[in-house]
Amino acid sequence: MIVLGLHFGHDAAVSVLRDGAVVSYELRERHTRVKHAATLDVATVRRALGGAGLRADDVDAVAVCSTQGVELIVDDPAALSVAYAANDPFGRPCTLLEEEPGAAERRGGGTLLDFLYDPGLSATWLGRSYARLYPEHTTRSRADVPFVPWVDDYVTVPEWAGTRGLAELAATPVSADERHRYGFHLPVRVTLDGTTIPGYAVHHHLAHAGSVYYASGFREAAVFTHDGYAEGESYHSGMFYLGREQALYPLAPHHLGLGGLYDRVGAALGLGLVGPAGKLMGLAAYGRPRFYSSRFLGNHADLRERFPMDVATAWLRHCRREAERMGYDLAPYGDPEQATAPVNADVAASTQKLFEEVRMEAVRTLHASLGAAGLAVPALCMSGGTALNCPSNTRIAQEGPFRRVFVEPACDDGGIAIGAALAVHHSILDHPVPAAADNGRFPSPYLGTPPTTAGIAAAIAAAGDRIAIEDPGGGEAVAERVADDLVADRVVAWFDGGSEAGPRALGHRSILADPRNAENWPRVNRIKSREAWRPFAPAVLAEHAADWFGDVPLPSPYMLFNATVRQTGIPAVTHVDGTARIQTVDASAGGYHAAIAAFHRRTGVPVVMNTSLNGPGEPIVERPEEALDLFLKTGLDVLYLAGLRITRA
Repeated sequence: MIVLGLHFGHDAAVSVLRDGAVVSYELRERHTRVKHAATLDVATVRRALGGAGLRADDVDAVAVCSTQGVELIVDDPAALSVAYAANDPFGRPCTLLEEEPGAAERRGGGTLLDFLYDPGLSATWLGRSYARLYPEHTTRSRADVPFVPWVDDYVTVPEWAGTRGLAELAATPVSADERHRYGFHLPVRVTLDGTTIPGYAVHHHLAHAGSVYYASGFREAAVFTHDGYAEGESYHSGMFYLGREQALYPLAPHHLGLGGLYDRVGAALGLGLVGPAGKLMGLAAYGRPRFYSSRFLGNHADLRERFPMDVATAWLRHCRREAERMGYDLAPYGDPEQATAPVNADVAASTQKLFEEVRMEAVRTLHASLGAAGLAVPALCMSGGTALNCPSNTRIAQEGPFRRVFVEPACDDGGIAIGAALAVHHSILDHPVPAAADNGRFPSPYLGTPPTTAGIAAAIAAAGDRIAIEDPGGGEAVAERVADDLVADRVVAWFDGGSEAGPRALGHRSILADPRNAENWPRVNRIKSREAWRPFAPAVLAEHAADWFGDVPLPSPYMLFNATVRQTGIPAVTHVDGTARIQTVDASAGGYHAAIAAFHRRTGVPVVMNTSLNGPGEPIVERPEEALDLFLKTGLDVLYLAGLRITRA
């Protein structure tokens, strides 16, 4: 069975599943070169189908999803359109629920992107931000785009009315209810290139849950999803689920506003409006949590009486008051040039501690509610943007109530095109998971379409006489040549095969350097035009990871857990607090593993510095021509492009 997954929101993407396996995946930002690109274009859909060797009339079902509040917008509605259907075309149950109370009023007749067509918006922050994420809107009018609202506004469960605090949620037994299993999607008709295909619009967090549960290999697991959406009186900031064989059961909304608070603090500290959370996580290591207060523990129900204003504003005011009381110099507060000043660093550390404590309490709440129902579930899956927080993930894995914890690499919105398709295939259409799924293996993150030989040749030809090319001879010869370069302290750009899914470079689109030289930390930050204080990750051979890193679940192939650095010889990848966000690498990574192994044979160090192959504010490179362009305009010393060693002529 062929299922096409379409994600129309921020980090728009397309996936193709064949009998439940991902055979093609395209993240739109990698082709538009606009980070977090929103809305879909038909070219991305066709590219994904072409990568799987399929056409529209080969598709059996379509899974549709979007970011919170974002309607379904496409560049060519004549070629791709979505309409809600009256009946489930597959004969499966579908609980057509009433629209959530107040949803129509909040939309004001439309959804968030409707406001893009307001001429007065151009001077506002939202207008500037969305103009970047969705540049097509500047040349189109509202009348050009059929209104297809976000499905989540139509989902409500009467018995979940009102917001319950975490203690009440913990004490309330949950149930695996078939009505809920089939109540978080709506039937749709998708027309693509003249072919009408039946399918489902899938709730945003059900897609997050699908992306992690079906990748985990677990036959039963609790699932916790949460992201940056801050609204507390709905199901839109995240949910608790139970995965059991092929079924995914929504259990309850948790009403956390944690992700939104974390983003708000990052923006307030001057870390940017797009993607401040990752920087805030790195900055926290420079400070101490001196402003932490347990008064801010809880979800919206716990906090709304304590803080009549929104909690993020209350938290920022609390931190400032505490800083004033303790005699901090507040002059650099919020200045990106002074990010590591004591007040900023301590706000970051305090926010990180709050983040960890609230998220841990939510995990304990989920475990307790399962226990109240007599369900002993040993494993936990986590998804949504908050699952990119490595220190929090590590604490949950080490100190939390679940014996096993899994997070998938594309746990941000870029992964929900995959998750929505998996939820449709397994939970909605009831196809079983593979019999040998729980085999302890981690699925490959390298889901991008590899470049063709012709594409590589064309990119090299376009670079002309600006580059010199050496062919080391493939295989181990390439690995040995990379080791030569790293030992000679050259900064290496590494481009190999299909790109990795998710926001972190995992060895197919990476920049590598010798971790033994402390100067490579500021040096690579200069090459990437990043803030000098931002840390880098170590990639370590999986079989040697326990010798070099501790206090971390192993293996850790997706760079989603923090470790304590056990040895002193790798200062370029050891953060100021003695930790590192590690990636364990085994033979499944191909030439990347071989290169690290060759470096190990030369130096006795089974670790290299690894960071993403991209420029400032750009997505990770996808195509050979982008890798060459980045190489030629930066201080990178050498580029390995599909086994060819490239230097400047």
